[in-house]
Amino acid sequence: MSTVPPSIAVLSQILKDAGHRTSLFDTTFYKFDDEIAIDDVDEKKARSLNFRPFRDADDDDLHFRKSTRSAVEDLVSAVDSFSPDLIAVSCTETTFRRGIALARAVRHRGIPTIFGGVFPTFAPHLALGFEEVDMVCVGEGENAIADLADRLASGRDYSDVTNLWIKQRDGTVRKNPISKPVDINRLPPVTDIGLFGEKRFYRPMGGKIRRLLPVETHRGCPYPCAFCNSPSQNVLYGGRISYFRKKRMDLVKQEIESHVRQWKVEYIYFWADTFLAWSDREFDEFCDMYSDIKLPFWCQTRIETITERRLKRLKDVGLDRMTFGLEHGNEAFRREIVRRPYRNEDAIRIMQIPAGLDITFSVNNMIGFPDETRALAFDTIEMNRHFKTDNLSCSVFVPFHGTELRRYAEEKGLISPDVVCTVSNADDSLLRMPQWSVEDISRLRTVFAMYVKFPRGRWPEIFRAELDPDLHAKLSEEYVRTFWSSPKAKIEDDLAEAARGIL
Repeated sequence: MSTVPPSIAVLSQILKDAGHRTSLFDTTFYKFDDEIAIDDVDEKKARSLNFRPFRDADDDDLHFRKSTRSAVEDLVSAVDSFSPDLIAVSCTETTFRRGIALARAVRHRGIPTIFGGVFPTFAPHLALGFEEVDMVCVGEGENAIADLADRLASGRDYSDVTNLWIKQRDGTVRKNPISKPVDINRLPPVTDIGLFGEKRFYRPMGGKIRRLLPVETHRGCPYPCAFCNSPSQNVLYGGRISYFRKKRMDLVKQEIESHVRQWKVEYIYFWADTFLAWSDREFDEFCDMYSDIKLPFWCQTRIETITERRLKRLKDVGLDRMTFGLEHGNEAFRREIVRRPYRNEDAIRIMQIPAGLDITFSVNNMIGFPDETRALAFDTIEMNRHFKTDNLSCSVFVPFHGTELRRYAEEKGLISPDVVCTVSNADDSLLRMPQWSVEDISRLRTVFAMYVKFPRGRWPEIFRAELDPDLHAKLSEEYVRTFWSSPKAKIEDDLAEAARGIL
């Protein structure tokens, strides 16, 4: 993951507060050469110009160097050393198979396993189909993990622990009911961040390496985007109580102050699907609270939540960078398929606000939606050309289980219900659509940013670069030099180019 996942830190803290011992095996810094090649995804993101490169290469080597040691052998050693009573695997759909491969390596130790996260929540039947999975947590895990650990420690039966689906000896599955969403204001305000080690505190941000930690302000999201599983969380809980919750500001402040005091962080990464999903009163309360801290921070929000007043206040208290979700530029397609019903003219007008305030921002986009065509994707490119972004991302749509568009794609026969979206194929379209090939979607993704930033007269050249690796590399270098070089760095690059000409 891009930074320390707060969910694991809070689960570990809950267990420790209850008197249990925890240990973490983190795969972040292993270089895998198996069929689940996560490094390929990182390389493709860089090739597609999704993020600003950073120049402090020595720090890059220090903080992000991957180990060539065997993760499997290290996991076996860690399990033998710690002797756990339970192995808990937190995963998304793209990392599930990696978790399975590692769990398989220690299966002979006879330790029960539980898988949790969005994939086991929305596809528990698929997860339990793997021999390495003994039980899954459907929904949030804070209450379930504590109850399960208590019962394991005392040797009591745990077959009725809420939120758990558990394999029985006869091959059947016991499906326990789901408890209501946890009160996030009753969770430990200071969590077990130290479990991860300080190496995980560093992350590239805006061309620099930052020492940062995440802070959760919201859980869930009030919006109905069809590509996201947050709307399905509300359905999962039966509408009895909203899955969308907001954390009290005094607890947010306590967590930030702990990060600064204990871990010397210099940057805050606000963990919220829609950061500005606050009332005006709640927003002002945040700004008043954060004015005492004023560390630079990043957040993400939706275009519709922006106002000039809000962005001015955020900039005053420390806003460094923002990310906005556009996803698609065709108004009708975005409304009917993506479930984002706002007008293009409103988005274009609103996005002048951060530009006018000199706020650095990026925009998230997707291509390869069900029923989409290359022409429709160019509507997204055209829309982005109105924005003065520092950088923009283009992802290929992934039909995750638990989303409206996954169900839609299955109904149209674009994907089989049992397909798991793994890391290895997350960068290529999993949909088989007659109107747009997988290969063309991937090629467009690699030059998406070029179409947005370069003049329209360069488009024929960019089109050729989709099939010409050498031309693609040449245009990429020009892109970085033109749009991402600092004035000093650009002068250095120009001088170096001139020197090569003299020589």
